[in-house]
Amino acid sequence: MRDLLNRRDFLVTGAAGVATVSGTVQLFSFPLAAHSQGNRSVTTPRGTYVRADAGVDLMFLAGATALDLYHLHPHVEHEVIMPADIVGQTHMVMRNLKEVLDDQGLTWRNVVKANRYQTDLSESEAIESVMAEYFGYWDWWPAMTAMKVRNLSSEPARLEIDIIAAIPRNG
Repeated sequence: MRDLLNRRDFLVTGAAGVATVSGTVQLFSFPLAAHSQGNRSVTTPRGTYVRADAGVDLMFLAGATALDLYHLHPHVEHEVIMPADIVGQTHMVMRNLKEVLDDQGLTWRNVVKANRYQTDLSESEAIESVMAEYFGYWDWWPAMTAMKVRNLSSEPARLEIDIIAAIPRNG
């Protein structure tokens, strides 16, 4: 049985995540540590911790803040009205995201990835508490990254969220 490349060699060779199976190129990820003792082949993409399904389309939604979905650019001073507290801003962001999900016939369960841009990481617990209300109190939680940023698009904005939603294909 062929040994797996170690991670450093894998990155140096530039062969990251690509295998040819039956003449087609397939992407795969490294196996979990439980599979790293040679009990699987590099050319057999199974048992990985990163999965992709070709049976879905993806919707990318970038830059939802507590501002109304429909607003002018550059921002006009009188329209930049949002709650001062992070809980209120998070509710507004989530409502804006939900409006787009509803328009596309999607639910929170379709959201597979979220990026949070926050001006203060100490507010993460409050933000996640509000998000849990929308994601069904931990019934579903997408992969998520939180990043601290110095400023957002509007002076009072303290939170911005991007999401990726998976849209199942019919048939």
